[in-house]
Formats: sequence, C-alpha cells, structure tokens
Amino acid sequence: MKKNEQTKLVRSYAEALYEASEARGVSEKVFDETLKLAADFDAEPQIKKYLSNPVLSNQDKESVLDKVAKKRKLSQPMCGLLKTMAKNGRSGVLFYVLQDFRNIFYRKKNICPVLVKTVIDLTETQKKKLVSAMEKYTGKKVVVDYQIKPEILGGLLVECNSQIIDDSIKGKIDRLMLLMKGAV
Repeated sequence: MKKNEQTKLVRSYAEALYEASEARGVSEKVFDETLKLAADFDAEPQIKKYLSNPVLSNQDKESVLDKVAKKRKLSQPMCGLLKTMAKNGRSGVLFYVLQDFRNIFYRKKNICPVLVKTVIDLTETQKKKLVSAMEKYTGKKVVVDYQIKPEILGGLLVECNSQIIDDSIKGKIDRLMLLMKGAV
C-alpha cells in the first residue's frame, strides 16, 4: 500500500472512531483507551508484528483483539474499531489509527499538545507557569508531556505546533559554535 493511501485509510478509521465516540458521549474515555493501547504496543513490540503479519488470518487477529478488548473493558466504539479493522485485514495500521485519533481529538477539542524536555523534573509551580505561558502563547488549552533528557545539559526544549523553542544549554552552545565557525 502506498503511503498516501495508507494515510487516507488511517484517517478514515480515526475519524470514524471519533464520530462514534462523540455520538455516544465517550470521546474522553476512548482518548484514554488510545493512550493505553499505544503504550501496550510500545511496551510489547511483538503485538505490532503479530497484527501486521499477512500470513496470520484476520480471524485469529480478531480473536486476539477481542481478548484485549474484554481484558481492558474497552468502550463499544473502540471494540467496534478493533473488530472492523481485523475483519478488513487492516489491524497492521491500528497503531497509526490510535495516533491519528489523538490528533483529531486534540484538534476538535481545541487542545494543543506540547512536549517539554528538561534535565530534571520541574516543580509543580514551574509546571503551572509553563502551562499558563504556553496557553497564552497558543491561545488554546495545552496538554504537556514532560521528558527528562540529560543530554540538553540544562534549560528547556519545548515542541509545540511544529515549532521548537530551544532554551537549552546544549542549544545555546550549538548556536555559539555555529557563530564561531562563521567568524573564523
């Protein structure tokens, strides 16, 4: 399948999941389910390989996804998605559908995801100030994902709306090195 075709396919499943979850008033629950399922895929990469394996039958994949749904007590829209994707032989792109659902959810709810990388964990006061500043900057409610990254040496590295705000020590050193190369 070509990349463009896969993107359209993923988007159609994600939009259908969003519409079904909104119609039932469970979009926040489905959003949480997408996070948990994606975390499961990240923790157990063999699940992705299994679901993407063309040799295995769609019926077997449907059975596995049904067991996952029952174990996790997933919502009806999510169960419907898993079943439909398995029956249609599309379970190999499930991970991408979960990602795209989150993007649609954020867009429809006027939420901006922000990734903040620091060397140490921020205090609650610092986090509140950062959230407030980012909400003012974006004009939207923000959801912040914090990551500890010792390689930035200090400061912050913020990713928001395809923009990077690099106030890290490593970033400053890198920019200084570029300036010094140009001056010589």
